[in-house]
Amino acid sequence: MGRLIVSMNVSLDGYIEAQGHDDGAWLRIDEEVHRAFNELAVRADAFLYGRKVYEVMIPYWPDAAEDPTKPAYEREYGRLWVEKRKVVVSSTLTGPAWNTRVVAADAIKGVAHLKRETEGYLLCYGGAQLVTALQEHGLVDEYALFMHPAALGAGVPFIRRTVCLKLLDVRRFELGALGLRYSVDAHVSSP
Repeated sequence: MGRLIVSMNVSLDGYIEAQGHDDGAWLRIDEEVHRAFNELAVRADAFLYGRKVYEVMIPYWPDAAEDPTKPAYEREYGRLWVEKRKVVVSSTLTGPAWNTRVVAADAIKGVAHLKRETEGYLLCYGGAQLVTALQEHGLVDEYALFMHPAALGAGVPFIRRTVCLKLLDVRRFELGALGLRYSVDAHVSSP
């Protein structure tokens, strides 16, 4: 049985999106951070998305793979994105492309089935609603968070319930972001 790793960019105060219009200016993503994204992605058996996050990826990544104006690390991720199996949890997405399959009915049961048929890991890029549902059903095994040096004060929170974690690794990036790896601590009961 495979593992489910949730990966997300997070502010210091735990938000994944600022309140109102979020242009992402608070994110500190340079080549070093992006290469860490690539390292995590290359080993994944598949990517797991909610519809909204998947639709954010579509306008950029398929074309980035072959765009000579993009930096090499973005072209690398673009190739990974196009080639990698993708699963989108959605009851409204139609016409998926780029090696994508949709789980429309009983998403939790569908994701649990995916974990059973996966040998390595599924890499979930969220969104918050999907991650919350996966947490509530005990399907998340690990978090790979990229914490950026910004406090948003309000917005979309990443984790919406108590989750007890065990720190696996900390990586410091030059622009001030941190790469944090946690496993879900099954030995500690959540209140």
